[in-house]
Amino acid sequence: MFRPYATPHEGSSVVREGGVSKRRLPVNFRAEDSALFEHELEIPIPPTRLLELHGVSVSSEGVLFKGGKILPESFSSPVILESFLSRKRSVLKFLATSYALRRRVKFSRPALWITDDWSYGYFHWLADALPRLFATGDLARELVLLLPQRYERLEFVKSSLKLFQLGGVEYVREGEVCACDRLLMPTHTAPSGNYNEELMRELRDFVLTSFGLRARGEASDRVYVSRARAPKRKVTNEDEVVSVMREFGFRVIHFEDYSFEQQARIASETKYLVSNHGAGLTNTLFMRAGATVLELRRKTERERNWFFNLANAARLNYFYQTCDPESPLEDPHTANLFVDAQRLKENLTLMLDHE
Repeated sequence: MFRPYATPHEGSSVVREGGVSKRRLPVNFRAEDSALFEHELEIPIPPTRLLELHGVSVSSEGVLFKGGKILPESFSSPVILESFLSRKRSVLKFLATSYALRRRVKFSRPALWITDDWSYGYFHWLADALPRLFATGDLARELVLLLPQRYERLEFVKSSLKLFQLGGVEYVREGEVCACDRLLMPTHTAPSGNYNEELMRELRDFVLTSFGLRARGEASDRVYVSRARAPKRKVTNEDEVVSVMREFGFRVIHFEDYSFEQQARIASETKYLVSNHGAGLTNTLFMRAGATVLELRRKTERERNWFFNLANAARLNYFYQTCDPESPLEDPHTANLFVDAQRLKENLTLMLDHE
């Protein structure tokens, strides 16, 4: 059976210490929901190490190769890696079309790599990839950041990278394999959906300061983030929910209408934010400590506690409401939700009364 090449760590050093992430239960926690949160309350966070790799090639899809084999660091988790490798025939075809038959481009400057197979999305870029870059500190000034070509089209990628002093940014073009003499790669700062909390708070301060948002007045906005335009995880009774939100003084926004800087600005000025599970909740990272978020989440969903964990890392007050899926058999990652409007009113009242 095909197995990935054992990554040759010619050198590695700790660039960020790990620790233990300890989380508070939601403010409106109900005992019958203990199974949703109890396994998340104390999670070990490993240190972030800077790996130094030599003779590694990277494809325009973001896959790392050495010796004709795929390196495991190409993937976001061992589970995703094993799933990929289990399809032996497709792996061999992938190696031929994505590595062996590609035009090779020599890259002799020291390069930096911070992405995996999930980093393309807004949440994973901000929660997984950008913290890896931030962890490298001043070293990033001496390195050229390499990214797969499709990242070049993402406004939030280009805008966030402008905040850093980098030795340059280069994109691996379609149909090419970039052969790197020396590639430096920080490991993940935490398993995806978890966080090195101190690092994330420092990253928040860095972004807000860079955009000139730290000295602004007290946050006061009430915002409902709608996913009405999203392809999945919508609210099926959106009109009813919007009516309730407006009754409580919330304005409705679609974060996809705004640039990265504008999204950070909106979040930093928001005291109360409500949304169903989705990328828009990533912006809670930029809310100020002590602000409040209410997540509308699928009943029985206990694996994707990303925003409960992020709220704890950002020192926010976290409220939740469990919702029935439109189709009980649909995957939690894609299922649309029905929101009980009366319960929503009760939770909003609790949230706004909480100090």
